[in-house]
Amino acid sequence: MAKRGFYKKTIKNALLIFDLLKKFGEDGELLTISKISKITGLHKWTVSRTIDIYMSPFVEIITPDGFEDVGLNIKFVRLKNPNVTKLQVMRFLKLRGTLTF
Repeated sequence: MAKRGFYKKTIKNALLIFDLLKKFGEDGELLTISKISKITGLHKWTVSRTIDIYMSPFVEIITPDGFEDVGLNIKFVRLKNPNVTKLQVMRFLKLRGTLTF
């Protein structure tokens, strides 16, 4: 059985994104992948992948209808629960990283 792992900086990136979502979530603001990428300095692909794979229990992703018809794939992201803590996210990531398949 192989041990499931992360890319080199997955946990660091997830926590960076979490901090940003937490900060903007206080105002109920939705952020796009591009906006998160610009603020954090992470590549859009890294942001999108980290959110989709590692942060899905904590975030709500909204994809507006009609944009895909014209070739745009826009995702709006916010925390599902603004009261979630960094410790809860870290515990989840630690558990996820130690799972075997």
